[in-house]
Amino acid sequence: MIRVFYTHENELVWEKYPEKAVLDPKRNYLWIDLLHASQEEKDQVCEFFKVKLPTYKEAVEIESSSRYSEDSVSIKANSGFLKDGDTPKIHQVSFLLKDNILFTVRNVELQSFAEIVKKIKVSRQDFIRSGSQIWILLLETRIDLDADYIESLTRSTNIISRKVQSLADPEEKTLRKIAELQENTILIRESVTDKQRLISALSRSPFIDAETGERLRVIMKDITSLLQHTQFSFERLEYLQDTLMGLVNIEQNKIIKIFTIFSVIFLPPTLIAGIYGMNFQVMPELTLSFGYPIAIFLMIASMGLTLLYFKRKKWL
Repeated sequence: MIRVFYTHENELVWEKYPEKAVLDPKRNYLWIDLLHASQEEKDQVCEFFKVKLPTYKEAVEIESSSRYSEDSVSIKANSGFLKDGDTPKIHQVSFLLKDNILFTVRNVELQSFAEIVKKIKVSRQDFIRSGSQIWILLLETRIDLDADYIESLTRSTNIISRKVQSLADPEEKTLRKIAELQENTILIRESVTDKQRLISALSRSPFIDAETGERLRVIMKDITSLLQHTQFSFERLEYLQDTLMGLVNIEQNKIIKIFTIFSVIFLPPTLIAGIYGMNFQVMPELTLSFGYPIAIFLMIASMGLTLLYFKRKKWL
């Protein structure tokens, strides 16, 4: 699918083409968004605008040259966008800015794209006059959504924190939830860090005017704040995990302590029973009529003395 944005009579027009786009050379295009676009649709856009769109292989590369590059006429970049939900995941989006037209290539619906389309359709965004401004608006929207997601993680962390403090016994599902929050925090930090590199490179580009550069500086401040918050959140989750593991160790130690005490308590009676269970012919106690009660008394007395000794030592 191809979505196009262009200016017509000083208004921003939005059109969507489920199949091949109807491209008009007389239109002042600002943004060409290719979502799940077929190779035929990509070839159509490349031929009409005389551009070379980034490939999927380039989008997933981690080398700095693949993440951002520019020449005398264009900027090409790839950036990861977080799609939250039950299983959050980072999806790669390719950008190409040429002749003040922004080209985006992606294979998944993303909330940030839907949000700016909604903004453009509702308000018509009179201040948008170039593809670079749409790109900046897209990045601003994504950072705002990242901030919302970090706030959501913080609320979940607060719930877990209160739960850990009130737990009598550690729960496995609480540990799993902490691990899940840690993974999501890592994902959002990876996404925001990727935007930081992109915006840092864009702010030095000659294609970016002074007004847009100022907006980029504001975004960089927001990103710095978000990264500090994610670092704090991750450290807090590690603290909660360590606390919960400490509770687990305490419970295990209690169980081991009980078994150890019982083992020691039963050692003297076992020794006495072992002595009287020996098959020697000459054992004076065996001929006594009250030998059996004496043996039982010795067993009970040895247990009682052991318990008394433990209590005096405050081991119980």
